[in-house]
Amino acid sequence: MKVIRQILLIVILLSSLISFSQSFEGTLTYVSDLAVVPEMEKMMGITSEMLIGKMKQEGTWSDTIRISYKQGNYYKFMNPKIWSVYKSETNKIYAFNDSEPTGTCTVTDASIDVEFQFTGKMPEIKKLDTAVTVGGILCSIVRVKWGAGEYDYYYNSTQLTVNSDMFSKHIYDGWADFLKISKSLPLKIVQKTGGLGIMTLTLIKKEEEKINDKIFIIPELVPAPDLDVIKLPGREIMRIK
Repeated sequence: MKVIRQILLIVILLSSLISFSQSFEGTLTYVSDLAVVPEMEKMMGITSEMLIGKMKQEGTWSDTIRISYKQGNYYKFMNPKIWSVYKSETNKIYAFNDSEPTGTCTVTDASIDVEFQFTGKMPEIKKLDTAVTVGGILCSIVRVKWGAGEYDYYYNSTQLTVNSDMFSKHIYDGWADFLKISKSLPLKIVQKTGGLGIMTLTLIKKEEEKINDKIFIIPELVPAPDLDVIKLPGREIMRIK
């Protein structure tokens, strides 16, 4: 019996190691696009080019976005002034904006769904019956639908595989629910926001590489009650000390 227990323990450990080793570590580069819906353009005279131009002036737009993943953490880089970090240890997203004189950080609790806090309804999670080719790869689609908008995550289960358990507490943006189904990172993301605009991220490059833990270090933050005027559930605006 002792030998059998030892064999079972070895099998379990090996299974865990195999599952962990299959989780993607590296950097994904997406090209970004923003489209204003025709109704919005007609009503307010705002074009996609105008909106992107204004965002570039403000430093809040980037033509490409790089996301590095390691062991349940991710680092999203837009430009030297705008970046964000998700730490599985705290289950929080730290969105930095260093374009301000002191620099700010919006801390979001990834365990909550914001719309649920107001309506009591969680988003509808659905795997669509359609298949779409992205970069020559046939993709399935998982749709996360809220009352105020929806996200479509395009994926291929043989590409960019991850251990979804690492993100099981990341409820925000429907990320955990998507990964439960896909077991892989998205090749494309289409974000539709309440009839206003459509943001699209399409993968153009993947780099499997060792990620330095230093990029996940959070600088010291201090409360900024003067900035945190609009209170949203699970969100706090702080300053970089």
